[in-house]
Amino acid sequence: MLQPSGLDNRVSELENQLEQKTAELDDLATMGVMLASMLDVDAILSAMMEMSLRLVSAEVGCILLAEGGHLVTKVSWGVDASLIRKIKLEDNIDVADWTHRVGETTIINEFPHDDEVRAVINSIILVPLSHQNQPIGVIVAVNKTSDDNGFGESDRLILERLSNFASVAIENARLMKELLAKQKLEQELSLAKEIQRTLLPNLDVEFKGVNLETLYIPAGKVGGDYVDVMPISDKEFILIVGDVSNKGIPAALMMTAARSAIRAEASKHKNVAEIVTHINNVLSQDVMKYPDIFISFVFAHFDLEKMTCTYTNAGHLPPFKLNKFTGDISELKTGGIIVGQFEEFDYKSETVNLKSGDKLLFFTDGVTECVNLDDEMYGRQRLGEFLVSLAEVSPREFIYKLKMEVESFVYGTGDTQFDDITAVLVQID
Repeated sequence: MLQPSGLDNRVSELENQLEQKTAELDDLATMGVMLASMLDVDAILSAMMEMSLRLVSAEVGCILLAEGGHLVTKVSWGVDASLIRKIKLEDNIDVADWTHRVGETTIINEFPHDDEVRAVINSIILVPLSHQNQPIGVIVAVNKTSDDNGFGESDRLILERLSNFASVAIENARLMKELLAKQKLEQELSLAKEIQRTLLPNLDVEFKGVNLETLYIPAGKVGGDYVDVMPISDKEFILIVGDVSNKGIPAALMMTAARSAIRAEASKHKNVAEIVTHINNVLSQDVMKYPDIFISFVFAHFDLEKMTCTYTNAGHLPPFKLNKFTGDISELKTGGIIVGQFEEFDYKSETVNLKSGDKLLFFTDGVTECVNLDDEMYGRQRLGEFLVSLAEVSPREFIYKLKMEVESFVYGTGDTQFDDITAVLVQID
């Protein structure tokens, strides 16, 4: 039984321990608030390293985070993480990987005399970092300075509590970084969309003797389909409908480059096949240097005085030409291969005669390759039949009904549009 003096000493000792634990909890709470207020992962890791070493009176330490399935050193204060990885446990797994995989704190206060790390490390504690039961890293403290016996239970408890704050702070910072990056990308895409919109031609052009209507729906913020109308005179104009491989920003950039090349060449030459040959050489040499980037398009020169359309089809889906009176459909196939991959290819051209009431439908694969719930493509045949069935309607009404037709066909497959959708109907009046 404790004597009064001994009891007083025990009470005093317990009071000191309580005061110490209260101070530690206050420190942890303060540290947790500070970590939670940080939005930069590197700053959080540096602060966490400093706090950890101070709380457990450790000499040096490091922090490793999981990236791509492996632990990567993010902070290293006074110790080389590769030395820690030399400490092996069961199945020859190093102590950092073991702590990360098992999700339990590891404490080692004794090393064999022949262990090469013993000259530098006499005690070590490794605490796993996890968020929502998913391991994200390990915090390491090396060489206890206030106790010759090394790290103990109190060190484990305090570091585990700190790791809980730190794990949440790290994930919050990562999420904030992703959110800011997404917002920046959205802003850049919106700007790119606006720039692309200003570069696209005014399709509300009017020519005496022709009626032209366009459907253009990009799959994303920016599109890779290309539509252009270039007036030459009151009776002549050039129509180009094309499609750049790939999607999104790469396709939009290539479309813009192709537009510049096409407009520059179109102003120099009269022969349609020669124009497309020049365009292919320019794009092959200077722009499209990757095998998965190319453009297909139809380059058509309309002469309403001669009532002709001279065209070159550069690897694109052949447009339909509908004879209103006979109901016959022909395809504009003459031309050559895709543009931007093979230099010095000689493209061919063809001239077709136009009659009053004729309709020419230009389109991209966003129309014909859209898929319904049965995984069935809309297809060229269906599009041709749709054109014939609406031979009597105006181009504006046709384009509106085509939009409704495609939307109805893909209804129920999801909200994400897979590809840009472009269609241009030219009616000879």
